[in-house]
Amino acid sequence: MRHARAVDIVEMIEPDGPGSPRDRLSTGLRAAILGGRMRPGDAMPSSRAVASAIGVARGTVVRVYDELSGEGYLETVHGSGTFVSMRVPPRAAHAENESTERRVNADTAPPMSASSSPPIELRPGIPSTASITRGDWAAAWRRATGGEVAAVYPPAAGLPSLREQIARHLFHSRGLACDADDVIVTSGAREGLALVALGLAARLGGRLRVGCENPGHVGSRAVLARLGAELVPIDVIDGGIALDSVRSSRVSALLVTPSHQYPLGGSLDVGRRLQLLEWAERTNAIIIEDDYDSEFRHLGRALPSIASLDDSGLVVHVGSYSKVITPWLRCGYVVVRDKAVRAAILDARADVGETVSGIPQQALAHYLESGGLSRHLARTRRAYAHKRALVLDALGGELESCLVLSALDGGLHAVLSSPAGTGNADLAERLSRRGVAVTELARHYFGPTTAGREGIVFGYGAATDLELHTALATIRRETV
Repeated sequence: MRHARAVDIVEMIEPDGPGSPRDRLSTGLRAAILGGRMRPGDAMPSSRAVASAIGVARGTVVRVYDELSGEGYLETVHGSGTFVSMRVPPRAAHAENESTERRVNADTAPPMSASSSPPIELRPGIPSTASITRGDWAAAWRRATGGEVAAVYPPAAGLPSLREQIARHLFHSRGLACDADDVIVTSGAREGLALVALGLAARLGGRLRVGCENPGHVGSRAVLARLGAELVPIDVIDGGIALDSVRSSRVSALLVTPSHQYPLGGSLDVGRRLQLLEWAERTNAIIIEDDYDSEFRHLGRALPSIASLDDSGLVVHVGSYSKVITPWLRCGYVVVRDKAVRAAILDARADVGETVSGIPQQALAHYLESGGLSRHLARTRRAYAHKRALVLDALGGELESCLVLSALDGGLHAVLSSPAGTGNADLAERLSRRGVAVTELARHYFGPTTAGREGIVFGYGAATDLELHTALATIRRETV
């Protein structure tokens, strides 16, 4: 319940503390909220009143309020004002004496319970949309809807303007030199994978036999299985798919995540990528490269995509803007340079119908062309690097000796795991009872062999700093 309890912000600020007045204001408010001196639902004074009381420009206070709203400490109710977020968990009485450090140690965060607050969403694959600037985004949609309304369906491969922009983006971001004619617009990675599977099955004239990383992406396997493909589990070792197992698998297609193996993390080095290409050329197999989060690389530069090394057209590159921008956009692509494979995929598209609306395609084309996506990516990379640091601060220290924190070399998720049989198989369930939603690692394994490791896969992209701080403290308590 929101209320108008008087809050004296002057008392929250250290006048002689380090940093600028803006830093002291934001640091003081964070500490006061986490320490319990400001409670969920408390009304914040107006920005004008705060500016006058502490002697700063009103714009400084507005920016601090916006910053803390984005981090989850505050929430604005139209027509009513700004309040301490109702999602801030209550603190114990002794918390009033805690220090006013900007980053509170995760061990001191309050326990979560499913009954005291809505669950904190840390399931992987959910991006943050906080960095999307309304100006760039709205301008792209205005341009998309400002012209005449088309009376025909969009081309089966997608609008030429969008395919051209995707090709340019892939060249600059992934080193992938392709033409607009090589690009097929999809409604996301899963539809792209489905079209590829349908096209390959029709071209091969029989049941498709696909090698899949084990562990790997559950949703991708579900798509292939639904379409009747035979799935062959291939173990992951040293950050990528096991090449010896690939060579003996007798598969006609191979689904891989070489730039950031899902879910364990790591990447295939260039040598192993070239060996995969040699295998594909020798067996006439198709490599399906799922490039799901290569835009976000935290350690070193991203390696070139396998498709960028391919001279024979044996790699189909699958991507999506769901994690880069928002899943609500429902727009992705496949890059196919082999004309026969491309024709088979477009035949499959003709059978199932055009699924991507023309207006979102136009808006996305304008967004890419204007530089809006590049600016958005620059902001989100900084934001995700910051959240990754919070994960490392909370879980990168001393845990149980058998626990390993991994997959933080890129992307928006991390894995906390231990060898099978060490007592962490039910960790996801325990966290769910404490109000933190994560995914069980074991479900990513399949086939006759049991899961090699147990634990959790969790995302950190969409959570606010406060939510992440609280959830990580809960994870730490359940594993130490």
